[in-house]
Amino acid sequence: MTNLLKLPIVTRRHKPPKTKSMITPASTALQRENITPQPTTIVRRQGEKRWLKLKVVRQLFGVLYRKTGNLVTTFNLIRQIREKYETTFGEPLLTKVAKVDGRYFWRLAAPGFPSVASVKMHEHEASRLLPGQARTGLRSLLFAITKKCPMNCEHCFEWDHLNQQGDLPVADLIQLVHKYQDFGTTQMMFSGGEPMLRVNDLYEVLKAARLGTDFWIITSGLGLNRERAQRLKAAGLTGAMVSLDHYEARQHDQFRGFAGAYDAAIQAVLNAQAAGLVTTLSLCATQAFTTPENLAAYLELAKTLGVSFVQIVEPRATGRYAGKLVELDATAIALLEKAYLAYNTSKAYQDYPIINYLGYHQRKVGCFGSGDRFFYIDTDGDAHRCPFCAHKVASALAFPAEDIIRLLGQQACLGFAPSSL
Repeated sequence: MTNLLKLPIVTRRHKPPKTKSMITPASTALQRENITPQPTTIVRRQGEKRWLKLKVVRQLFGVLYRKTGNLVTTFNLIRQIREKYETTFGEPLLTKVAKVDGRYFWRLAAPGFPSVASVKMHEHEASRLLPGQARTGLRSLLFAITKKCPMNCEHCFEWDHLNQQGDLPVADLIQLVHKYQDFGTTQMMFSGGEPMLRVNDLYEVLKAARLGTDFWIITSGLGLNRERAQRLKAAGLTGAMVSLDHYEARQHDQFRGFAGAYDAAIQAVLNAQAAGLVTTLSLCATQAFTTPENLAAYLELAKTLGVSFVQIVEPRATGRYAGKLVELDATAIALLEKAYLAYNTSKAYQDYPIINYLGYHQRKVGCFGSGDRFFYIDTDGDAHRCPFCAHKVASALAFPAEDIIRLLGQQACLGFAPSSL
């Protein structure tokens, strides 16, 4: 198996290497788990990708020209936005794209295209480049809707509050959703605890939501059966992010402290895909896990499942990990960064899911939390910088969205510099 540390870093100055796939078609772990390969969601036809790029640039041009009324200024701003994108993510726009239910997705924190939410996102980004324009809107709002969870996860950031009483009533959930939709939020992700424990309330919240926002759940997979996935899709859900922290069942179950967690996660992915939802695997890449062999096997599993994204999250010393030395060393970070670039840009990995690695852009341009482009609302309705930088700022229910964003902007991320973009 190829050492990913030796793979070339691909930037806009380097073309992806013209090599065959560097990973075997199926790992022994996949053979042992006997998982049937699913159709890929990744767009392979170059003509379709070129057409999509033209459509996206056309939308962006329309947004910018309406704001500036000047062709030269508009073209200059498009160039600035493309350069910002490449600086942030280390790759040109639309290098790899997934297509689900007729819409296109290329960044996990961005709404699908075409959509009202996509237009709003471009309007928000344009406002950041124009002098005198007020910053409105959020890319993402992470929203925990329950403290309840049957699992016993090694890394749980909500550990101190888990399985306590006091979840917000559904009317308050709807009020918060409407408030931040009115503020211009283009994506909301419902988490917990385990959000599927409030699936009936989720139906109500989704049905009450307005247009202009993509909605996701972040789940262990427990309870996401075929019928519920279909009902959630019909109610307005866009995608499901399913936590899977190892490609081997025994290892994942051990990490989650729950027998059967692996099987539940795999089945949830298949159920979500059958319902037409965008699917993502979320991996907490611990120091022990982060080896070339483990990453290769995990991403092979992700490809076999046909998911659109893999999100890689680094462990942080918070929640159940508080006071522990869990941060990754330089070697592990370098491995994740090189894997991120290789799998997203190399033709050898064109059929693999899109990798979303927060640590990559956080180290390059800073953190987008603290209300810059996202923040976190906990199960009591209180606003925090992010799920890992837990520090209550104020009640998101009691205060206007503009005040919450202003207060959050005075807080700094515990691990990274504030966003410079």
